[in-house]
Amino acid sequence: MRNGLNLSTRLTIAIVPLVVLTAASVGYLGYRNLATVAIGRTLAAIDTTATSRAIELASLVKNVRADVTAFRAAIGLGEMTTLSRNPSLQTTRGWTLAEWRAGVGQRLAGELEAKPDLLKYRLIGLADGGRELVRVERQRNGAVRVVPDEELQRASERDLFAQAINVAEGKSIVSPVELDQDHGATTKPHVPVIRVSAPVFGPDGTQFGLIVAHIDLRAAFDRVTGLAQQGRVVYVINNNGDYLLHPDKTREFGFELGRPARIQDDFPALVEAIAKNRERTSIVEDRNGTPFGVALEHADGVALSIVETIPQRIILDAIMTAWLSSTLLGCAFAVLIAIGLALVMARTMTRPLSQMTAAVSSFADDRPIDLPLATGGEIGVLARAFQKMALDSRDKTAAIRREKEIFERIMNAMAEAVLLIDRKGQVIYESPGAVKLRSPTPGRPVRPWAEAIDSFLEDGVTPLPPDRRPGQRALQGETVDQIELVLHVRDAGRNVEVIGNAQPIRNAAGRINGAVVVYKDVTELKEAERRLHQAQKLEAIGQLTGGVAHDFNNMLTVISGTAEILLEELTDRPNLSNIAKMIEQAAERGADLTRQLLAFARKQPLQPRNVDVNAIVLETEQLLRATIGEHIQVDVRLEQDVDAARIDPSQLSSALLNLAVNARDAMPISGKLLLETGGVVLDNDYAQQNPDVRPGRYVMIAVSDTGTGIPAEMRDKVFEPFFTTKSLGNGTGLGLSIVYGFVKQSGGHVKIYSEENQGTTIKLYLPRTDAAIDSAPIAAPVVGGSETILLVEDDELVRQFAIAQLQGLGYRTIAVCDGPSALKEVERGAAFDLLFTDVIMPGGLNGPQLAEAVARIRPVRVLFTSGYTENAILHHGRLDPGALLLSKPYRRSDLARMVRAALDQEYYVPAEPSACAVAAKSPDQLWPSTDRAAGA
Repeated sequence: MRNGLNLSTRLTIAIVPLVVLTAASVGYLGYRNLATVAIGRTLAAIDTTATSRAIELASLVKNVRADVTAFRAAIGLGEMTTLSRNPSLQTTRGWTLAEWRAGVGQRLAGELEAKPDLLKYRLIGLADGGRELVRVERQRNGAVRVVPDEELQRASERDLFAQAINVAEGKSIVSPVELDQDHGATTKPHVPVIRVSAPVFGPDGTQFGLIVAHIDLRAAFDRVTGLAQQGRVVYVINNNGDYLLHPDKTREFGFELGRPARIQDDFPALVEAIAKNRERTSIVEDRNGTPFGVALEHADGVALSIVETIPQRIILDAIMTAWLSSTLLGCAFAVLIAIGLALVMARTMTRPLSQMTAAVSSFADDRPIDLPLATGGEIGVLARAFQKMALDSRDKTAAIRREKEIFERIMNAMAEAVLLIDRKGQVIYESPGAVKLRSPTPGRPVRPWAEAIDSFLEDGVTPLPPDRRPGQRALQGETVDQIELVLHVRDAGRNVEVIGNAQPIRNAAGRINGAVVVYKDVTELKEAERRLHQAQKLEAIGQLTGGVAHDFNNMLTVISGTAEILLEELTDRPNLSNIAKMIEQAAERGADLTRQLLAFARKQPLQPRNVDVNAIVLETEQLLRATIGEHIQVDVRLEQDVDAARIDPSQLSSALLNLAVNARDAMPISGKLLLETGGVVLDNDYAQQNPDVRPGRYVMIAVSDTGTGIPAEMRDKVFEPFFTTKSLGNGTGLGLSIVYGFVKQSGGHVKIYSEENQGTTIKLYLPRTDAAIDSAPIAAPVVGGSETILLVEDDELVRQFAIAQLQGLGYRTIAVCDGPSALKEVERGAAFDLLFTDVIMPGGLNGPQLAEAVARIRPVRVLFTSGYTENAILHHGRLDPGALLLSKPYRRSDLARMVRAALDQEYYVPAEPSACAVAAKSPDQLWPSTDRAAGA
């Protein structure tokens, strides 16, 4: 017995420390793993909640901003602007300024009652020093009232008024968060507000005032704090870091109350993130050195941020408590087992002990273990305890492996290249996206990142210094955000345009021990941006050329018309007749030039019909065979049963002739010209590569030549006006630009393919239709008449010319210079049979608006004229049904035919209501009778 006890004691002394040490080691490793995961998940959780709260506040302001912007077009504001400037003026509704203000006030009151987060609406006019015209506010008991006139205030001394009044039309501004000032900043309870302001313009486009909405943030702040979990603290700050929401109410809005309190003072580590307006989620120290988990999120479009914090000790305390309990319990249980096991082991001799020794060795080598579980006594208990500990350890190891697998799945799913580097700058991990980015051509070995990649600046030429690479900058403590670089893959011989981001990785002590670098491949995006820039440049040139053509057409109308009159009057004086003919020819050449400019600018009036493109191509072929020259072979390949195209046939014929002439000039000696047709489908992939294309079915016409081709550096410029590759004096450079403008205006697409010394193919993709092919229109005979015409033309020379021509055709005329003057003639009962009006005019009423206004007073027939046709009567270059347009410059014969056609047609009916339609309604139609009574 004495020997047994001695053996048990010795075994106990030997085994107990080993068991305790093993249990503690396993527990400690588990604690470290759990702490790392718990901190990361906690930071992610507070970042998610902070983001959702920031989005909620931003959405509140965004919705109010949309309401304010939309309200500027509300019914009644135009009449208020007019009456505010001239109270004696009578509007078409007959309302006074007070009635309109009351009606607008009731409308705003209804908006305020429906939106509990709004505190007040204010309509402020520029006149009288910026005095309020209407104010609707929510009282402290929740009731909404329209403020009487005697309580309205002057607003010009407010900073926001001075800023908002300078905002462009269609825009609005949002003020910083502040305390409501109407009752003084020190009045309690404090009411934090945001003011959303937008300018209001009068019907003539001049600035009238602004509309201001006050958002009450108390309920929103209550929702922010009400969702905070135990242990977490939520703050709201402005862009300077001043507290707007704080658990200690004495620290809120200190910048307005004379006791400044900023979050930088409590958390110095957030200074950079606040100053640079960046989000941040990490463990930082407060001014006392206490670590906190912090999530800083900025609300989009609002000058405030959400900060959510949780002390790191709260995160770790929960882990530590659980770990200590489980570890102490495990250790105590293991000690008891070890004592009993030592006694039994002394009795059962060495075989079970040898099994245990072998099992421990297998466990250490991560091999299957064979324990003497059936053995009784101390060794059996120890074997079973060891098995439990081994299973627990393997479960924890499996959990760590699962975390690793999740990480790897995330990396595999990311298209971006992700690199982890150590403190020495060596790449210790790269995602599949990174491997793919640096992969060489097939069959060549893959080299490490540092050997496979060269880094350049955005120009792709200037090497990036090693110390300025994102990874090295992050190792120096810098956060790299959205840096544009070009990576050259040596083995593949290709350049990849990327956006790089990098952040340092810090340990628990805050020291940098590595960095994470992310590269996003934006090569295709950059290429799309370049194509979009080219399209925008062509659009800008089109706007300029269209404006020039408009003014030039007004002058050409007078010149060509005058020359036509001189030719008729000078038939007996040959010398002067020849001079007049030269003037007419020069005017005709100028008119051709303006038509070409308008075609490129996509502002020419089109008359599309459902046409057979095969027939047009065959007609073009017959013309080309006689004019293009025998040295060029013309071939035609037409697809049978091709769909009809919705296109202007004359413009299409001109476009094909332009392309054929360009092809002829590219083949001075000999060559082949091929015209093809067919039906094609442009899918979503093609549309993504060509942003101006809508996916769908098109009718394709291709014009190909075997000429000199176009150099690559010039292909993006060939559709620009006045650009030509021909020698000086040969060509105007307008041919391809005309084709481009015509096809784009028709809703189609143009694509060019060319190789130097190989030839060029230009494909026209035209809008197809399922409708039957239309027959060609028949020209009407030229006749005059004796009716009366109301002529509206702002250009004095054109107006006098038109009067002379109309009177020469037998018509009587009433001539005015703008829309308002014409409307007065109609309102006073002037008798006329046709409204002949220019489209673009000063005075607040253009041609279509004038026609609509007249049509609501009396039946009217309308003929429009313009030298610039991008206006309300055109929709994507097409006339509204029933609307007639006489394009400038025009001859007397054109004028006679169009006037006769307009007089013989049905009365004009506008296709879509515009602002003029609102002007024709009565006050009873604008405001219900109950609202009018309340407003009065």
